[in-house]
Amino acid sequence: MTNTPETNRKPFRKPWLPIRIRKLIGLVLMLALIVFYALLVMTVAVTTSVPENGIVEFFYYLITGVAWVVPAAAIIYWMQRPDEPEA
Repeated sequence: MTNTPETNRKPFRKPWLPIRIRKLIGLVLMLALIVFYALLVMTVAVTTSVPENGIVEFFYYLITGVAWVVPAAAIIYWMQRPDEPEA
């Protein structure tokens, strides 16, 4: 038997929540994530020893400004799973 994409597929499991509910929950989670993350990054920048050196500050805000994408991508991936298998 050859390994074709059809034989390697996992059986489809219907998601526990419909896509409309997942999108609503995902919207609330994304808003909470962004607000919490922005407050956390600002607090760390103000209260810790982020030097007032321009290049260090630039890289701090560059890294922290992009790091929120990882949890946001996980939320979006969860939100966008289809309800039914594509035929």
